[in-house]
Amino acid sequence: MRYWDKIRNYFYKQNLEGRLKSLNVKHDIINLNDAKTVGILYDSTNPENDTVIAAYAQQLRGQNKQVEILGFVNDKKIDTKTGVTIFNKKNLSWTLAPEDERVNQFADKPFDLLLGCFIGENLPLEFITRISKARWRVGAYIENKTDCFDMMVNVSSKAELPYLLQQTTYFLNQIKYDQK
Repeated sequence: MRYWDKIRNYFYKQNLEGRLKSLNVKHDIINLNDAKTVGILYDSTNPENDTVIAAYAQQLRGQNKQVEILGFVNDKKIDTKTGVTIFNKKNLSWTLAPEDERVNQFADKPFDLLLGCFIGENLPLEFITRISKARWRVGAYIENKTDCFDMMVNVSSKAELPYLLQQTTYFLNQIKYDQK
């Protein structure tokens, strides 16, 4: 790792820890059927992901769920996309932590379920996942990022967004618990 990256990562972690200290969220298991509100975070850099996420969100809305989507574009030129709220590299601090009111509003919403629909390291989206006030956070398994999610899905055999969504849906539908 380059020296600059080490410095950036140090201050990224300091920023994150500062935000987490003031965060008081009770995480509680929930299955897909019982979730009424769903937040979806995804990497919108690849336009194919937009199509996959839009279809998945429509499927969830068909199940009478309120769905909100926030996408990250790893670019400075793209500011808007139809049907989805996005932020880009211009909305990041030098540590790669998001600095945008839309991001803060999304993170402050107490979703029943937050789906981290990205595979591999993505510091801006990981930051949002960590500070989210969502009840239950689900995403792809990344060995050194187990603190990002409450439930992780291993997609190493097929690291593609449609497969992640398929597996996430399957496992969320398998969750059984006693409701209080």
